[in-house]
Amino acid sequence: QTQVDLINAACGYDWRIEEMMKAGERGWNMKRAVNNRMGLTADNDKLPKALLEPLTTGGTEGFTPDIQGMLYAYYEARGWDEKTGYPMKEKLLELGLDDVAKDLWR
Repeated sequence: QTQVDLINAACGYDWRIEEMMKAGERGWNMKRAVNNRMGLTADNDKLPKALLEPLTTGGTEGFTPDIQGMLYAYYEARGWDEKTGYPMKEKLLELGLDDVAKDLWR
């Protein structure tokens, strides 16, 4: 709540935390949509090869995370299409980004 109060004071807003969370979600989806319009897709959502190699020591020795499964779970949580990585039309409309939805999902 302290951060909400600080942002409201600095910007002259009278927002509740839910409104700030929604504004952040709108911004994140706008950024993703711009990247998608510039040609980036789910195929570009990759981690560096070094991070995908299993560790040779320690508690996670030999473990390789299921990156694709985690990526699909992330897309689902965000409301993004798992094949393209695009924000789903319904998500964009829910966030009031109707013009973005129309442009991205022609």
